[in-house]
Amino acid sequence: MMTTNLTRKRYQFDLAALQRLAASNYVGLQPWLADLEARQSFVVKIGRQLCFTVTVIQQAPFTTDIRIAQQAFTKSLPGLRATQLEVRLYHDVRLAEVISCQGVAQLRARYDIPNPSMFQANEKQQVNQFLRDWIQLIRTHGLQEA
Repeated sequence: MMTTNLTRKRYQFDLAALQRLAASNYVGLQPWLADLEARQSFVVKIGRQLCFTVTVIQQAPFTTDIRIAQQAFTKSLPGLRATQLEVRLYHDVRLAEVISCQGVAQLRARYDIPNPSMFQANEKQQVNQFLRDWIQLIRTHGLQEA
C-alpha cells in the first residue's frame, strides 16, 4: 500500500523580492510624478474605451499617495468591477507600494489558505505585480491627456 503526503508547502514571504518590485514600480511611475505635483490629477487612455484617472490623494515631505482608478468602462459591461489602486510612493527610499486594491487596505504579506476573504497566500505580492503590469501597459499603449 502506497501513502501520499498531502501537506502543502507553506508560502514563504520574500521581503527582498517585494522591495525589488516596489523599486521597479517607483521607477515606472517616475515620469508622471512631475505632472502629479503640478496638476494633482491626469487621465491616461488606452484605446477608445479604457481610461484611468491618476490622482494625488495625499502628499507629505517623504511620501505621496496616489489613486489609479478606471473610468466609465463598466457601463458597457455590467457586473465588471472597475480597477482601483491606491499607491504610496516613498521618495526617500524610492519605493512604490500598493496600499489598497479594490477597497481592500492593509494587505498582509502572507495569508493562510483557506481564509474567509479568499485571498491568495501571496496577495500583497500579486497586487504589486499587477501595478507593475499596469505601468508596462501604459508605457506600451497609453496616451496621457493634456
